[in-house]
Amino acid sequence: MWKIFAAIAIVGAFVAPRSAEANLLCKWFGRCFYESPGFRIRVVDKETGQPLADVHALAEWASYAVGRENGPFMVQDATSGPDGMLAFPPWGPMRGYRDGLVLNSDPVITLLKPGYRTRVLNNAFPIGARETDRVRGFQQDGQTFALEPFRGTDEQWAEELWRVGRPMAAPSSDELLLRFREPYLSRLRRVWAEREKLPQGLQSEARIFQLIEGIIRLLEAGHR
Repeated sequence: MWKIFAAIAIVGAFVAPRSAEANLLCKWFGRCFYESPGFRIRVVDKETGQPLADVHALAEWASYAVGRENGPFMVQDATSGPDGMLAFPPWGPMRGYRDGLVLNSDPVITLLKPGYRTRVLNNAFPIGARETDRVRGFQQDGQTFALEPFRGTDEQWAEELWRVGRPMAAPSSDELLLRFREPYLSRLRRVWAEREKLPQGLQSEARIFQLIEGIIRLLEAGHR
């Protein structure tokens, strides 16, 4: 019997397994693989129903490790065109931890467009889904999501920026941030640009901007 298990492990070392095989290798040997088939969503104005261009979307797949959340396993970003479409390409299979990915945050997507309220989209998951399932697509693939025009105060806009400005899959180390430098910088620079439009006092006092400035410096320094 152990010879059979050993043979499975050796094969798994060279070939990325299929879904059922991946679950067995993950459970027995800690060889866990994850992937996304890619997906597309559409963003429109809630009041007019018209497609929205220049919406920035950040998709984060959060992972577990040693029984706790361990930051992002994968991060992608996309910007909508005139048709309001956001497209995220496939990735994987990639080897990960045996604790799996976080259900509802596999991925979690945040949407940002100046002049509109921000929005957080948590992934749905079918009955019986497990943290160690290999394929982690967005269950709302092909759906349309509406953004509501923002008509609040400067302080409320700062709160909206705080909502989507920090990583949702909070990185457990600087190395994880640097691994996904480009998509995180793309979001942070957009939030920083919105800071410049706010009153001077709010720019210096809002906690989000102090945090974001530090992360931007880290990511830019890591590129040199």
